[in-house]
Amino acid sequence: MTSFYSPMGVSRIAGTGMSEPFPDPFLDIATLNMPRNLRNALYWCEYIYMSHGTYRMALERVISYFLRDIEFGDSEVGDEEQEKWLKFMHETADVMTHLQCSLRNRMCYGNDFTSIVVPFKRFLVCPRCGVEYTLETVYNTPEFQFAWEDMQFVATCPSCKTGTGYRGKWKVVDRTDNLEDRLHIKHWNPHEIEILHDYYTDETAYLWRIPEDYKAQVRKGNLYHLERVPLPVLEAIRNNLMFRFNDGVIYHMKEPTLAGIRNRGWGIPRTLSNFRIIYYVQVLRRYNEAIALDYVIPFRLITPAPRPGAGAGGGALSQQMMDPLLSFSGADFRSQVNAMLRRRRRDPASWHVLPFPVQYQLLGGDASRLAPRDLLDQGTEQMLNDAGIPVELYRGSLQIQSAPPALRLFEATWHHLVHDANAWLQWFVRQVSQVMNWEPVNARLRRVTIADDVQAQMMQLQLMMGQQLSGTTGFKALGLDWKAEQKQIGQEALFQAEQQAKVQEMLDQAGFAAEIAKGQPAGGAPGAPAGAAPGGAAGAPPGGGGAPAGGGQSQAAPGMPMAGPVSQYLASMGANTPVQPQDMLAAAETLAQQLLGLPEGQKDSELRLLKTKNEVMHSLVVAKLDQIRRQARMAGGQQVLAQQFGMPR
Repeated sequence: MTSFYSPMGVSRIAGTGMSEPFPDPFLDIATLNMPRNLRNALYWCEYIYMSHGTYRMALERVISYFLRDIEFGDSEVGDEEQEKWLKFMHETADVMTHLQCSLRNRMCYGNDFTSIVVPFKRFLVCPRCGVEYTLETVYNTPEFQFAWEDMQFVATCPSCKTGTGYRGKWKVVDRTDNLEDRLHIKHWNPHEIEILHDYYTDETAYLWRIPEDYKAQVRKGNLYHLERVPLPVLEAIRNNLMFRFNDGVIYHMKEPTLAGIRNRGWGIPRTLSNFRIIYYVQVLRRYNEAIALDYVIPFRLITPAPRPGAGAGGGALSQQMMDPLLSFSGADFRSQVNAMLRRRRRDPASWHVLPFPVQYQLLGGDASRLAPRDLLDQGTEQMLNDAGIPVELYRGSLQIQSAPPALRLFEATWHHLVHDANAWLQWFVRQVSQVMNWEPVNARLRRVTIADDVQAQMMQLQLMMGQQLSGTTGFKALGLDWKAEQKQIGQEALFQAEQQAKVQEMLDQAGFAAEIAKGQPAGGAPGAPAGAAPGGAAGAPPGGGGAPAGGGQSQAAPGMPMAGPVSQYLASMGANTPVQPQDMLAAAETLAQQLLGLPEGQKDSELRLLKTKNEVMHSLVVAKLDQIRRQARMAGGQQVLAQQFGMPR
């Protein structure tokens, strides 16, 4: 690893050309404590990240700021395929948590190594007769006499009928098992990773230094580990070698660094760049802890008080009167004061008597004056600024006047973090699509928007209302999905139509029951001729459901076929297409009234055409047709009652 010591040596006095023993300003105590190689640097960064709460939380807030919802870019994949991907990412694989973990490792170590672990179920096959059993069956059944010898699967085959049966090494067959539920993401320990790096092409290969405790567990032959260790890893453990990953299996997310640093494929942790200021803040915290331990609570002291009014002679009697220790025993003074303190703690309201005067003193207790509060605040702010984190963002106190440009600069500073997160998502989709044989999609994080985007959002919405911008683009500015909203509008309109039909049916039934109770036929005025339909038009459906003027059909030009109401409605779709529930209900009622005046065959043909073009409107029209038919049947029943029982006079 490259040394970070100052290359300038000692300072020189200008104009003399003579070297003077001035200390190098870059050779401070923090520099002397910096790690000398990459392995030590990784452990140092891990310790700082875990022990320095302010630094860790600042980096966590940067990660959380850029973690938005996953969206799919321009792709030929349909909505159902995208929904399947979203469900798998959020519910099964928990992609956002793993992406946050990868970014956290990148912030701490400067590197993150991720792979997809494909689950499998292990079977053992007899090389003589070809019979196959699960490893669990062979391991737990005494008949097989399983043994783990020289890291080989050795057992006796009970199915072999020739001779005494076969006993020896069995073949191992691994089959993928329940991929969608058990497929998971693994983050590899950077302390165990070795990188093979080519200096000219910058190509890398990744090796795993298998931990010794894991090797011991596998060599012991535990069933839990034998069922899960892949055969290549098992071979590496048997030969005491490192395990090399195949190309593309490991995704290496690393911190970008300067071209002059020979990092050999590794990312240099940004914690090393901030090591001096972190060391400085930690020194202040250490001394602040010492002050808190020694100076926060004052030391209380009780001593015998000198007596006033001593004799003027200055003899031995005067000295005895001035100094109480010449009159009382020190041990007796201490025992009586301690006894008084014990009684005070047992009964704070008690009275206490001493045969001599005492004085009370407080020593220390000036921690607030000694604590380096200003130095700590200044060091913390400098540490956050060196890490690329605005202090206002960490404290959550960004002002409205300065937030938009400050956030824009902040987002540009951390653009590489968003790029790495999107590249990680693309790698994940590519790996899963290969394993699951799914259609790949273009997945990425939704772009972070800032406060000054409000005006742009309003302009986009106005352009969308003027049909100069697509609904998908306009709704995306608000973080909404236009397709999902259109589906929701249709469902709400259908629900509203169903509720209105139910309410109308209840009202009609209530009115019919009330008229029967009064002894009056429902559905017409006294003296109305039989067969007259309510609403004034003979044969017309109730509720204004009769055909419009002109027979409910448009007048076609001479020699031209007459277009049906559905065809007319579909031809008028476009700029005036209703999107509000009230407009859709009105259009559905109009179509229903027009369709009732058509022959049954033509009406069914029109409904099939409407269903292929607009399922939501088809559902509304069918609901309206059913409502009109129920009202017509109720009106017909009222007419029959009027004919049989007559009208009351």
